[in-house]
Amino acid sequence: MNVKKRIERPSGFRSVPVLTDPDVAHYPEFKDFLVKTFELGEDPLGAPGLLDVNSRFYELIFVGRSGQEFPAAIEIAALVKGLEPMDTEQTDRDLWEIMEWLVEGVGGRWTIDALRTTGKIYRVIPEGIE
Repeated sequence: MNVKKRIERPSGFRSVPVLTDPDVAHYPEFKDFLVKTFELGEDPLGAPGLLDVNSRFYELIFVGRSGQEFPAAIEIAALVKGLEPMDTEQTDRDLWEIMEWLVEGVGGRWTIDALRTTGKIYRVIPEGIE
């Protein structure tokens, strides 16, 4: 797994939405991990979170909703260079790596083995992931 937090958004890239979790707090430990990792408690109105997945970039947009703790939702967007087409198969593999990074970061009862088993059951695990 090669997912790293990135500080600066690369220039010359456009944002392409690829995944939304409309209720990131349905498992509070995931929300807590994201708040800690992206320092959302100190600067909730700051720039989106950025991840580097094997030199491909993703933007995590944290969504607030009235009456709910922040963030209420998360949107993940691929950052695609210029007007180049997005490689959807590679994006699926990268999203899986992001999911594994999240699960590993949350820890506790959450394991990569359980994530992979769930992915196989629902047939959503990308090719090339063991």
